[in-house]
Order: sequence, then C-alpha cells, then structure tokens
Amino acid sequence: MVGKNVSDPLIDLSCNGVAYAGQKVLSPFHLQITKGQHVAVLGASGAGKTTLLKVIFDHLKAKQQKTALIPQELGLVENLSVFHNVYIGRLDQYSTLSNLVNLVMPKLLAKDEIKTILNDLSLSDKLFALCGELSGGQQQRIAIARAIFRQAPILIADEPVASLDQHQAEIALKMMGDYHSCSVLALHNTDQALRYCNRVIGIVDGVITIDAPVSQLDHQVLLGIYKTTHV
Repeated sequence: MVGKNVSDPLIDLSCNGVAYAGQKVLSPFHLQITKGQHVAVLGASGAGKTTLLKVIFDHLKAKQQKTALIPQELGLVENLSVFHNVYIGRLDQYSTLSNLVNLVMPKLLAKDEIKTILNDLSLSDKLFALCGELSGGQQQRIAIARAIFRQAPILIADEPVASLDQHQAEIALKMMGDYHSCSVLALHNTDQALRYCNRVIGIVDGVITIDAPVSQLDHQVLLGIYKTTHV
C-alpha cells in the first residue's frame, strides 16, 4: 500500500455554501490545507469566519480526523479546576473508569504535563483553581492549554487570543503554531496574522476574496478586507 504523501492535504473540503433561514452566510468554496500551513481567517464581524471554522471542524469530525478546537465561547466547565478543564482535551483517549478516577485523584503524569503547558502560559499557579473564579484572559489561556494538551495535528480556533494582551497573545500564538502541524485561526489583528501564520484567507460577506501566502500580502491589502463590501 502506498503511504500518504507528506504534501497531501490534511484538510480537503468542498462546500456548497451555507444558509440560515434562507439567508446566505457562506458562498461555495473548495479548500485544501497541508501540513505546515497555519492559516489566519480574517474578516469583519459577521463576515462568515465562525461559520467557515464550523464547516471545517464538522468536516474533520465526520472524517474522524483528530482535531483540537478552541470555540469562541471557550467551552470550559466553570465548577471544575483548571487541571480538569485542560485534561478534558484527552477525555476521549481514556476509559470512563480512568477518567472517573482522575476526577478524584489526578494522574501524576498528566498533572506534570499540564503544569508544564500552563507554566508556558503563566498559569501554573492556577492548576487547581476553579475556572469560574478566573478572568476572561486566564480562561482563554486555559482553553489554549486544553487544545495543546489534546496533541492533535490540526487546530481550529475562533479568535483564540481576543482577550489577551500583546505579550500573552504572542506567546500563545507561537505555542499554537509549535504544537500543531496545521492550524486555522480566526483573527482580527492583521499584524498577528502576518507574523504567526503563513497563509491568509479573507472573507467579505460570506465570500472568500483572498487566499494567499503571507509573502504575497501586506497590511494595506489585508485592511481592504474590512473596507470592501461584496455585491
């Protein structure tokens, strides 16, 4: 049997478009993303970024491709500790019994691994703090830690650094790139897109108007995504 070529796309998706209540929110598209590509999805609020990420994630889930997800609403359990929220990233990799035991007696190896990730995100002192007691920025970093702990080759993230200051955002974006072979990140900051991604998809009114490597783009071109209205 011939092995999968390293240049074969990790994501290969054709979509006929998406509409809600008869209103078009995403036009038809074909998308391929290969290993090593970190894609920034840019567009004004309501342009279709979140819908695009959902279509990609649902496609990967249907194909049973291991994927880490950081939704915009984060999906944390507020009455559980930071440790247990991060551990949830691998919940599907262990037996129900093992997960129940870990709820009461955290696994030493998992605890050490999670603490290392949290340390890089300046959160190691919050290991057993309740998520609901932490700030929005801290909770966002916990969701990032959960995605990293999952050890998935593909990351789908919807505005994953929106609540972080510049320093924290740069650390988090670098870690997401280092820990995942491929990522698709909805961002608002064009500087972050150009510095931490190597490909940009721009959406205007549900239409992909830009899909290019960052080497062919600059701030002026990207700002045009926010000024243009597709007709």
